[in-house]
Amino acid sequence: MRIVYLLLHDFRYASLTLQEFAHKRFHFAKEYARRMSTLGHDVKLYVMADGIQQRVVIHADGYVIKAFKTSLRFPPFSRFGNDHSLEVLRELKRDSPDLVHLHNYYLWNFPYVAAWVKREGIPLVAQYHGTDPLRKLKGFAFQPALRLCDRLLVPLPSEQGFLRCLGLPTSRVIRFPSTGVDTDEFRRTSPAGKEPSLIYVGRIPKLANYRWEKAPQYLLPILGALRKLGVPARMTIVGDGPGLVDLMKRSEESGLRDAVDFTGSLGHRELPAYYSRSWFTFVPFQIEEIGPYWDGALQESLACGTPVIGFNNQNPGFQKMGILVPTKGSEAARLIASALRNRSQFSRVDCEGPLLTRSICDWSILTRRLEMVYEALAN
Repeated sequence: MRIVYLLLHDFRYASLTLQEFAHKRFHFAKEYARRMSTLGHDVKLYVMADGIQQRVVIHADGYVIKAFKTSLRFPPFSRFGNDHSLEVLRELKRDSPDLVHLHNYYLWNFPYVAAWVKREGIPLVAQYHGTDPLRKLKGFAFQPALRLCDRLLVPLPSEQGFLRCLGLPTSRVIRFPSTGVDTDEFRRTSPAGKEPSLIYVGRIPKLANYRWEKAPQYLLPILGALRKLGVPARMTIVGDGPGLVDLMKRSEESGLRDAVDFTGSLGHRELPAYYSRSWFTFVPFQIEEIGPYWDGALQESLACGTPVIGFNNQNPGFQKMGILVPTKGSEAARLIASALRNRSQFSRVDCEGPLLTRSICDWSILTRRLEMVYEALAN
């Protein structure tokens, strides 16, 4: 089967170059492409890139990356997802795939790309990978394009409900993990450390709204409030990005520099040891529920048996696999302090977390399940 994956945004929000994306960094879109190529499919991944003057073709691990220059950004001032290039459509016609899989259907280019794909008679799978401050507005505006999709893959129950409200047939909407995890690689390697410790793993953006992208700047006030409560917690921050220098400066200004370890970006092989030593993994953005359908770092943490902390201002509280806390530092700190003092109540995560991730989002299971979706549409 000839499969084309569309990741139609550039990486300026993450300060990544095309070469870094292609050769140095893990990305779920690359892993989807690589895993499907190992099943014998002819796979291409289309991306957008700054700093190139024409199409760039990169032969990766069993698949091909095609990068296109952004010819227009609309609407203006958007930080993400407003990249456009008609060359993508021309390349799709030349490649003539049996199926197109578009990552994140709330990108601004989705409506006309979906219409073009279906005009060519190609089955279209669209997958939701992230929250969006204009989700409801875009959902109603993009409704004609959403109706063109043969399958919509969503990790969140709220997104399933929203699409039903838009009148999309239930048979086309499938609950599906946002990404996968290699549970042979991500597993507990050691007992948790003796001292209270939290970890954040991910991109460090510039100041962000906690609802719409990861906002690690909220972690410092929470850590400061914990220490004021007499909890000697430490924070490890793994990752880089355009906000790293500012976050390090903020840790110094708040008197927390000695309590925060900045490791920079680490390879996947190094991460299980960090997750295993930590008492909790902090995923600092809006989470509806703590489970293995949503967010790569959350899945990796549960696969290592480490419970998760996420933000939810509407429904904070303890859950089976971790806790949801408000963004206000003092309020979050009280909940986290209670969880740290009573960590034994999360002991079942050590066993149930790996079992759950393996059954739901292990890459081998996920790709086989996805292949069945493709085959039903392409045949």
